[in-house]
Amino acid sequence: MQYRSLGRTGIRVSEIGFGTGGISRLMVSDDHEGQLRAVKGALDLGVTFFDTAMGYGNGKSEANLGRALKAAGAGVEAGVSLSTKIRLGPDDLSDPKGAVIASVERSLDRLGRTSVDLIQIHNYIAPGGKWPVGVALDEGDVFGPGGVLAGFKELRARGKVGFFGFTGIGDPKALSGLVESGEFHTVQTYFNLLNPSSGYPVPESFGALDYGGLLDRAVDEGMGVLVIRVLALGALTAEPGLLGFLDEAPPVLSLGSEYARDVERAGKLSWLADEGGYTLAQAAIRFALMKEGVSTVLVGFSGSGQLEEAVSCSGAGTISGESMQKLKRLWETDFS
Repeated sequence: MQYRSLGRTGIRVSEIGFGTGGISRLMVSDDHEGQLRAVKGALDLGVTFFDTAMGYGNGKSEANLGRALKAAGAGVEAGVSLSTKIRLGPDDLSDPKGAVIASVERSLDRLGRTSVDLIQIHNYIAPGGKWPVGVALDEGDVFGPGGVLAGFKELRARGKVGFFGFTGIGDPKALSGLVESGEFHTVQTYFNLLNPSSGYPVPESFGALDYGGLLDRAVDEGMGVLVIRVLALGALTAEPGLLGFLDEAPPVLSLGSEYARDVERAGKLSWLADEGGYTLAQAAIRFALMKEGVSTVLVGFSGSGQLEEAVSCSGAGTISGESMQKLKRLWETDFS
């Protein structure tokens, strides 16, 4: 396992991070033995960064991850870094600061911790707090005197959190405003082979949301970058099949990247695995790791095979220049 700096935090993190949302449902299940095996397996392979959220299973992910980390003997002294997130609902917007503090206190109880290294916003960010999906926050909800950031700072003063971050989903200009504020230490960036726009230019006709180089903007500000949805909710795997075992359609995290559309796009990338001699999932992870400024790639695991497949990408080299040129041509034509 290779390790990288988490922006200006001074924290070193594993290139592959343990994610507990998305395609993997292990950490929100009742399979405590399986959860412990997964966490211990990750630790044995050198994973040091674990990411969860109160919104994953309505707190179950936090409780299960905290239990597994404790059983595995993985605390601060073991070099493990832990992050969680807050997600505000409509009723919380009258007092964002108070809601943030209460949410983190509950998260710490579930995790069995007195503090976390990183606390992140998990809402969409958009002007006026209006976005087609989910509950969005306006910049005023974040930066106001009683806003989310004030809550984060109060928690830091109490020794409950170390650093601040946000999930980079929502309106690209609003997200850039958070990056350029200098108040945040990390961003979780939507970045994959199907929508590379946070790190590579795409044409105006591109069918998915254009993040306008958000990843590069964050790096310029000295922020740590956590790549999310690297496998596009499973579309970038050998056998997507995700819709077959979900009770409902996957949630839309990024506009224009609906699951069915991503599966269709991913079907045009089989050559990438053939040329490289690795799986499509490995190609996707290598693609993210080769981008300068990325701190860690978050991957959800439901079994040891997936864990080993992802970890094998650390330090394993990059996608060839020829393959990158073919990818860029696909992006330029929106996979047509």
